[in-house]
Amino acid sequence: MNKKIVAVLGGALLLSSASSWAGPSTRDWIPAPVGTNIIAGYAGMEKSTRMYSEGKRIQGAPKIDVQYGIYRQMHYRELFGKTVQYEIIVPMSRATMKGGGMPKDRLTGIGDVNLGAAIWLYNNDETRTYVAWEPFVVLPTGRYKGSQADVSPGTNRWSTIQDFAFVKGFGKSSFFEAMAEFEVYGKNKNYYGMTLKKSPSVRLMAFLSTDLTPSTYVGLRYRYETGGKEKINGNTAMSSASDHQLAVDLTHQLNDQNQLQLRYAQDLRVKNGPKFNGVQLRYAYIF
Repeated sequence: MNKKIVAVLGGALLLSSASSWAGPSTRDWIPAPVGTNIIAGYAGMEKSTRMYSEGKRIQGAPKIDVQYGIYRQMHYRELFGKTVQYEIIVPMSRATMKGGGMPKDRLTGIGDVNLGAAIWLYNNDETRTYVAWEPFVVLPTGRYKGSQADVSPGTNRWSTIQDFAFVKGFGKSSFFEAMAEFEVYGKNKNYYGMTLKKSPSVRLMAFLSTDLTPSTYVGLRYRYETGGKEKINGNTAMSSASDHQLAVDLTHQLNDQNQLQLRYAQDLRVKNGPKFNGVQLRYAYIF
C-alpha cells in the first residue's frame, strides 16, 4: 500500500471517562503526506461485570455498560521542514451503572473536546523509521453532573497529554511501534460535592502489525498503565494503577479514500476499578 493509504490516525485518544478504548491503533504513528486531510468516526461499546480494589475483586459490584461515538478530524502540513498534524477530537457517550445494591445510574452526552498537534521529529520513508511527539489539551467542555460524576461524559477538569512514539518497519510489510503517554490532571471541584485530585498517569504501549494482503493488515497492541492516584478532599480514595490490556485490530483499505478497522480489547489485569472488554469500529475518509 502507498504511504497515504497506510497512514491514518496518530496520537492518543481518551474517552472523557478516561477508559481510552479509542486510543491509538497499529500504524497510527506513520505520518500521511503533507496536505492530507482525514475525517474519522468511531463507534464502540464496552462492558464491565467485575470491579477491583488493590487487585482484589469486589463482590457484588455494579455492572457498567458504555456506548460511545467519536468524531475526529486531522490535517497534515509542513512546518519548519517537519511534518505536523493538527487534530480535534469530539467524543460522545452513554454510560450505565446498575446492580451492586445501587439504583440504576445513566447519563448521555458530549464529552470533553481534545485538541492536539503532532510533529514528526524524524521521518524516513526509506528505512520506515519515524519518531513523533504530540501534545494534547483536554478541555472541560463535556456534559457533567456532580451528582452523577461516575457516568458523566465530561470530567469537569482540564488535563494535558504528552505522547512520544517510535516506529520501525521490518521485513516486507511489518512494523514495530512503541509509545509513551503522560497525562496531568487538573482538579475536579464538584465530585459528588467534594474535590477530586488525581496524580499524573503514565501509559506505555507496544504494537506489532503485518500485512495479510496488499489492502489488509492485522495488529496487536499491549498497554500498561500506572499512576493516577486519586484523593477526595485530601483523603486517598484510590492508589496508583497497575493495569494491563491487550487489543487486536483488523484494518482493511476499501480504496484510496476509505478505510475500515475493527478492534477487540480486553483488560488482562486491573488493580483498581472496573475490568472492561469491548469492541470498536472505526471508519476513516482520506482526502
